[in-house]
Amino acid sequence: MPVEKMKIIGIVGSNSDLDKVARLVIMNGNMHMLNAVSELSNNCLELKASEENIDTMKELADIKPYSTKVDFSEDEKIIKAFHDVLNIKPAVMRRHIDVSFNYHDLMENLKSSYVAAKDTLEKIESLNNQIELKQTYIQNFRYAKIEDLDVGLLLNLKYFDFSLMSLSREKYKKLKLNYENIPSFVIHLGVFDDNDIIAALTPKQLEEDAERIFTSLNILKLDVPIGYTGSTTSIIKVLQQEINEMRSEIDELKSAVQLSKEKYGTVLAECYTMLNLEKKVEDVKSEIAQGKNLFFMFGFVPVRDIDKFHYQFNSVFQDKVVLVTIDLEDRKYGHSPPTKLKNNIIFKPFESLVEMYGTPAYNEKDPTPFFGLSYMILFGAMFGDLGQGFVIFAAGLILKYLMKNISFGGILSRLGLSSMFFGLLYGSVFGNEEVIPHLLIKPMENINVMLISAIALGIVLISISYIYSLINLYKRKDMEEGIFGREGVVGYMFFWVLILLILEVVMNTLGVPIWIYVAVLAVLLLLMVFKQPLSHIIKGNKDLYEDSPADYYIEAGFGVIETILSVLSNIISFIRVGAFALNHVGLYIAFATMANMMSSKAAGIAVLVVGNIIIIGLEGLIVFIQSLRLEYYELFSKFYSGYGIPYKPAQINSSEDR
Repeated sequence: MPVEKMKIIGIVGSNSDLDKVARLVIMNGNMHMLNAVSELSNNCLELKASEENIDTMKELADIKPYSTKVDFSEDEKIIKAFHDVLNIKPAVMRRHIDVSFNYHDLMENLKSSYVAAKDTLEKIESLNNQIELKQTYIQNFRYAKIEDLDVGLLLNLKYFDFSLMSLSREKYKKLKLNYENIPSFVIHLGVFDDNDIIAALTPKQLEEDAERIFTSLNILKLDVPIGYTGSTTSIIKVLQQEINEMRSEIDELKSAVQLSKEKYGTVLAECYTMLNLEKKVEDVKSEIAQGKNLFFMFGFVPVRDIDKFHYQFNSVFQDKVVLVTIDLEDRKYGHSPPTKLKNNIIFKPFESLVEMYGTPAYNEKDPTPFFGLSYMILFGAMFGDLGQGFVIFAAGLILKYLMKNISFGGILSRLGLSSMFFGLLYGSVFGNEEVIPHLLIKPMENINVMLISAIALGIVLISISYIYSLINLYKRKDMEEGIFGREGVVGYMFFWVLILLILEVVMNTLGVPIWIYVAVLAVLLLLMVFKQPLSHIIKGNKDLYEDSPADYYIEAGFGVIETILSVLSNIISFIRVGAFALNHVGLYIAFATMANMMSSKAAGIAVLVVGNIIIIGLEGLIVFIQSLRLEYYELFSKFYSGYGIPYKPAQINSSEDR
């Protein structure tokens, strides 16, 4: 499927309507914002010279970026306090979003309620902070593992300072080597999460010297309570009792606030939703240009959403806001359009793996359908098994529908189906090839066929990648690379002539003399070497070289060597598809042999179950990575740049959309 076509929409309106316009842009959710000052500087806003446009044209002479920034920190603090007290999970609700709402009045109503309960809310916050600190004390004492030590006595010494500290294993080794230089009595108490826990007793007069040494070793000082007596065990009990008392006090205070979810739940949802909307509004406004009376806003909008965009704005603002639609071909300069992929339900999940390599450029053919289909074929061919494929398919469904990981769950379910399909072709069920008959081939009985088929598959996929490259180069109007480049027409011909040469040497397929193939390959390599001067001659350029001819030919010479090596290595790399298909069967045979050696049938079944778990987990992961490697290095490297800009429209994500 192609990348979605974009157009630019320019919005011109009164500064008094700016907030409403920004809110409607966010509610529409289709505009990828452009910096208006940059856009106006590079591409003139073309308006008809008429009386109704005269004010707008005057404003263009004196524009500046939006500079005001609203601070929402106080609002966020108040809303968070109410959420914590009422134990309500923050959620953005689309039904509370309105273009014309008064955010200031809404927050003032909430603030009045906050003022009435401020002392109680602050007391609750203070108690929560104290509980968190006391829990830290307890955890630090447990790290130390010194239950019987009278740490209370050590913490209250008059002339000595007692400290608990944590440091890495490497730093502890350095500390031990410098014990004689440290003015402290150091005790190693234990190890926790690969960090050493130590206690240090230091004379207060030498505390500064010891601190300097400890700081140089990047030692983390653990918080310990002051004013407690007894062993660590007794102090922990006292701290836990104090925590329980504080929690009871918090429950009483929450009841004393006399707030209810029924009364404030809707108001909080409105305030939280509007707060998030207003923060997005500020992000949108940061991209606009302002005159004395008017603002100018620009953004990329998908062509199929243009009519909806115009309809919404005309319904709300009528003639108060001017919308200008600009075709990309009419722009002289400016940022490249963002890329919005549109793929059908089959290939949609694979977009995440494509974007790991990079986002397709706007004028680049979307490789997702080719990637999705070829990736499923590669994975299934290497991991063909009906039973194990079903496990992967089920895991994908669980990830997608129960754990809401739509992207990775969708990928796994499709790979599982591919594995099941090839399992039918191989006649393999949980590694066993005796349960069902094979529909095509048994890998271990046809090793040479499997390896040759893998190379043939590689040739087909590489050939398709060359076609993608030719399409992309044609779109970019790049004659030099499109005709004479290693991924262009000449490179594609070199690829096929080299394959025919290998077939002629091995099988004598066409009976053509070898020297003819060699001569054609040499001519094609020469065309690649002279690609720049040849393309410049065709285009009628005076200069045959963009830089120094000597530098060009040195680089071109190495390029020829790289072309030969890369074509051969690309083809040979696909032999791993057949090798992993054989390896898959071999692993099961190993576990089946171990199962047969067991003294009981139950033990044998257990070995097979464990073996299948290992095969699915370990080999499945390896095949997943190897398939990805073939896609990225052998195919994408030929035609895909991945230098595009992701389409990120100004929008607000609602909890109702999840």
